[in-house]
Amino acid sequence: MSENSQPSFFPNMAKYRWLAILLWQAALASLAYYVSFLLRFDFRLDPPYYRAFAQTLPLVLFLKLAALYWAGLLRGWWRYAGVTDLIDISKAAAVSTPLSFAAIRYVLHTVPYPRSVLIIDMALSILLLGGARFAVRLYSENRSVRPAGRNALIIGAGQAGSLIARTLKLNPEADLNAVGFIDDDVTKQNVKIQGIRVLGGVPDLPRLVARYQVRSVIVAMPSVSASTLKEIVELCSSCKVEFKILPKLEDRLSGVSAWRQVRNVKVEDLLGRKPVKLDFELIQRRFQEGAVLITGAGGSIGSELSRQLAGMRPQQMLLFERSENDLHKIHIELCDNFPHLQIVPIVGDILDVRLLRDVMAEYRPQSVFHAAAYKHVPMMERNCFQAVTNNIFGTYNVALTARQFAARDFVMISSDKAVNPTNVMGVTKRIAELVILGLQHQSTRFISVRFGNVLGSNGSVLPLFEQQIARGGPLTVTHPGAKRYFMTIPEAVQLVLQASVMGQGGEIFVLDMGDPIKIVDLATNLIRLSGLEPERDIKIVYTGLRPGEKLFEELQLQGEGIKPTPHSKIRVLDGGQPNVQQLRQWLDELSVLVEAKNMHELIKTLKTIVPEYTPSEEILAKSEFDRHDFLYAYARERTGLSFAAD
Repeated sequence: MSENSQPSFFPNMAKYRWLAILLWQAALASLAYYVSFLLRFDFRLDPPYYRAFAQTLPLVLFLKLAALYWAGLLRGWWRYAGVTDLIDISKAAAVSTPLSFAAIRYVLHTVPYPRSVLIIDMALSILLLGGARFAVRLYSENRSVRPAGRNALIIGAGQAGSLIARTLKLNPEADLNAVGFIDDDVTKQNVKIQGIRVLGGVPDLPRLVARYQVRSVIVAMPSVSASTLKEIVELCSSCKVEFKILPKLEDRLSGVSAWRQVRNVKVEDLLGRKPVKLDFELIQRRFQEGAVLITGAGGSIGSELSRQLAGMRPQQMLLFERSENDLHKIHIELCDNFPHLQIVPIVGDILDVRLLRDVMAEYRPQSVFHAAAYKHVPMMERNCFQAVTNNIFGTYNVALTARQFAARDFVMISSDKAVNPTNVMGVTKRIAELVILGLQHQSTRFISVRFGNVLGSNGSVLPLFEQQIARGGPLTVTHPGAKRYFMTIPEAVQLVLQASVMGQGGEIFVLDMGDPIKIVDLATNLIRLSGLEPERDIKIVYTGLRPGEKLFEELQLQGEGIKPTPHSKIRVLDGGQPNVQQLRQWLDELSVLVEAKNMHELIKTLKTIVPEYTPSEEILAKSEFDRHDFLYAYARERTGLSFAAD
């Protein structure tokens, strides 16, 4: 029965509910007062004291009800009574008792009147009024307890665990019956919480699962460490039971019941990343001043940038994206969540200089976040001309137009693959960094933010692993020793926003990615999170490093001089001042080579611009083949001969 539903035999009960509460509490208050007299005189109430009771009852009752009204206790639902109600009852009793004493002494002048009666009455009033409420709550909960469902264990016998246990008792959607708590705190062993006993610690999980025929495990520890959570996941996976987690406090939604927020454990939970602390006031103040332009707004990073920047309430938000479908999705989402924000979706390519100028001229964005880029390493090894065109010249177009129209900030999303690059994608991102550093101007701050892989992005390995698990495996890992830096998309974007308000211009910010993680460990964890066992249920096979890939990534070049910043998770490199004339000469050369599709000379020029670039064997072989093909075509053109190959 819901709060507002009433029995059919008394359909107007809600109309007179306040009167029922008033009468009930008046009766309980009167009973407490009468019993106080009985206790004071050992249940032998002589006529003089009975008359004293009768004469003072109306006044004492009036003062009690007035105090209850003041404490807000003449309304509310008793079935939800808690400690706060008991505190309010105590306050009301503490106020009404001295008032009653003063009124009896100075108004009624009742004689004889034993003062100890009021002390006893105060204690009895708290006991009866509080007890009645808890009795109603107990009755309501016992009536609403549904038939037992699947047996469950709750890991964490703290406040969150207690909340989950109580919710499971009352929530018919859960279909779970909590048979016990698990907690490593030895002082809690065998203690009962919400009527449920703490049965043991995390190492006891397999034994308890077998003994109580447990089908589900709920982790209710908001501050659980990644190592402990990983141990729990491994134990649950080996026991073949499902496992879920209550999110951390900062990730929970206000106004939503705890049970509805219990979710499956994610790979992100096993990273052990601490919450990011941001200077929201500074960030919001910076981006409230004008329009914000985001290129690649439909991508993984671009869309999350759009979400978080929308929360800063800029005057306008310009979403620049060439994928119509991706742009439509993020536009609809932002319009639903931020109905008062002016959002402008722009279908366009960063290679379209005329469109960029038109957008900059019309909206005059104060801040530009450049997230548009080609990022798939093997794909760019096969399409190097497109990588150069998009990542280098596209960045140049956006940055130059931003400077021409006096944008205050230009923030480029870079990559750890720009450090000692071994692939075309990485070297083009490094040159893009040099391009914006070369465009540094007094009116526009140009900065880059460099970080590694983000979980769940379009280019990450996570979606691929999930698809392979859905098909029954195997999971393909390039190399058993391959490592990558990982962080979540929201965390990366939060740090990008923080870095964007810290720079003076000309810096490369590097995000703290933590320790690198083995790809095979990520695959193993994901299999276990799916309720399966690696190698037994899902095989892992090694396919070898793909063209342009490294065993591990780096975040800084030797000699770049990395320095700390006021934020513990952000460091800064002095990007230096590249020779602008030399840079423009290189861009002209790259433009000619791309137009001519001369891969051999293109790779040589890329290596000239970025000496630390080490081309992959595959790209070198392809460039050498193209060189021979170019010489063959040139010879045929000069001699005019017809070859058999024609």
